[in-house]
Amino acid sequence: MTMTRQGFLRLVLAASVAPVGAGLALAQQGDILVGATVPITGPLSLTGKQYHNALQLAEQDINAAGGVNGRKIKIAFEDTQASNSTAVNAFMKLAQETKPAFYFLSSYSTQNLATSPELKKIAVPAMYAGGADIVAEGGNEWLFRVRPADAVSARGMVEAAKLLNAKKPGIIFIQNDFGQGGAQIAAKQFEAAGTPVVGMEAYGQNDKDFSAQMISLRGKGADVILLFNYPQDGALLLRQAKMLGLKMPLVTSSAALVPAALQLISPADLDNVWGVVDAYMDPSVGGRMAEFVARYKKAFGIDPDPYGLAYYDGALIMAEGMRKVGLDPKALRDWLANLRGWPGIGHVYTFDAKGNGVSDLAIVKARPGTKTLELVKAVKLD
Repeated sequence: MTMTRQGFLRLVLAASVAPVGAGLALAQQGDILVGATVPITGPLSLTGKQYHNALQLAEQDINAAGGVNGRKIKIAFEDTQASNSTAVNAFMKLAQETKPAFYFLSSYSTQNLATSPELKKIAVPAMYAGGADIVAEGGNEWLFRVRPADAVSARGMVEAAKLLNAKKPGIIFIQNDFGQGGAQIAAKQFEAAGTPVVGMEAYGQNDKDFSAQMISLRGKGADVILLFNYPQDGALLLRQAKMLGLKMPLVTSSAALVPAALQLISPADLDNVWGVVDAYMDPSVGGRMAEFVARYKKAFGIDPDPYGLAYYDGALIMAEGMRKVGLDPKALRDWLANLRGWPGIGHVYTFDAKGNGVSDLAIVKARPGTKTLELVKAVKLD
């Protein structure tokens, strides 16, 4: 094929402005490949479907806006299901067969922890939404978190309990790095405030009956119970709390309040339930949030949630970084590490030394008799 003069000049210009390590990739002038490991099937897909959709929408929007300096991005997805080993295999398949210039990892911390060593070996930047603090504490310079860490979420839940004037808090948590880490942070916060927890109860990821944990905390006099959960088990916890006739307020982590989880419960199950969400997605505020909510719902037929929004924002951040510094992994990593005050739809993103990009969230409560969440308080934490 004969190259036109205009095409040749574009090729020369692209090569001249690109970092040295990205020169060959840019010269090829093909699609920029991005990898995404997402729980598309299985119980974790309740939230995985959200960022699977959101990344597809981001791909369309980035390419419609001219892509990355004229090149389109192409996101290749692999299913992590609900298994850490499957998540690692999904990542390795992308790394070996697709060789992406960037990655989006699962929102589940145990999968992030399992995949992190492999990411460090190939040394390519990645974004993720798993909340467990231990992920960032691992010192992997290639990982960047695009939602609140569990330390932030736990402190928000404690703040909600304080608004309820809790004197004898109790905690129920899923037994994994996410649940245990969040529960321990909350317990320390309560201790520091002079209101130590009366009990902490754990459950397994596949458990369906939580009555023993709830009855135990009720017997210990808990006047509020914090719930660290995933979507499906979170919905079950809220339903069983009402079946057991628990009278104390419940404060749940964000997963139980995503649209997919809310579909599994009734308005009555949300009576006296408070919680935290990563971002309060109220389309009535207008602007970019209203536009995103409307476009997402039109494209996929469901309401978006903050997990999907985080990945959408993350993809736009990635594209801007690629436009500015090219595809060299270290140059792109350094650009992300120095990002300050980037105005996304869900948050204003600033990455700290550990790759945490978000330090705010919202306390919400359902409007009486509905499943519509109302803002109680916006929380910004240092």
